[in-house]
Amino acid sequence: MMAMRRRGFLWSLGCSALLAGCNFPSNLYFLMPEAKEPAECKKLAAEDHKKEVKAVVWTYMLLDPRPEFIQADRTLAGMLADEIRRLSEENHEKVTLIKPSLVEAYKSRHPDWQSMDAEKVGQYFNADYVLNLEITKLMLFQPDAHEALFRGTAQIQVTVVDMKHPEDTHRKTFSDQYPNQMFSGMDQFDVTPEVFREQFLRHVARRLAFYFVDHPKRSRVMPSDE
Repeated sequence: MMAMRRRGFLWSLGCSALLAGCNFPSNLYFLMPEAKEPAECKKLAAEDHKKEVKAVVWTYMLLDPRPEFIQADRTLAGMLADEIRRLSEENHEKVTLIKPSLVEAYKSRHPDWQSMDAEKVGQYFNADYVLNLEITKLMLFQPDAHEALFRGTAQIQVTVVDMKHPEDTHRKTFSDQYPNQMFSGMDQFDVTPEVFREQFLRHVARRLAFYFVDHPKRSRVMPSDE
């Protein structure tokens, strides 16, 4: 049976070569499985893809936010959970994220949540990992442009706590801009602050998800998310 499948694949490949002609090498690229970049900080999924892994996203800002970034940490947590879930499903991995609404409800019951130990949070939610995100910088406008051009800037201290080995934490600093330096900032006549804020935070969430999930190479080099 295996030999028949192999012959069938080779026959299909041969037909593709005839149809593609000189473009066969480039067409072959699209026929082969896409290579993945490894998670850049800590992969959440278990080696056994049938085993479920549970994680909680714990975000807070170490700065007084401007009005346009009020509750941006909550928004980012929800977007990041969505992106991790999407990439994990593409990889056929079982990674479950605690609903951000449950996390916020927990915070509202604990006024001292900003100084709370990550292990305590993980124990409460019975999680395997706590994704601790300290937002240390968040800007919407390009510096020295008198708020005429949008260029989002984010810096986040990422700490992944493995509840089975809490002493063995994984740390990395996330820093990014949107649009990046290859592109000019977005003019306020082209987009409203509310729309740009949404685009910027979605961009940050997509890039952050790469810290925790194996991802396609093409996604990493995308200059923008348009």
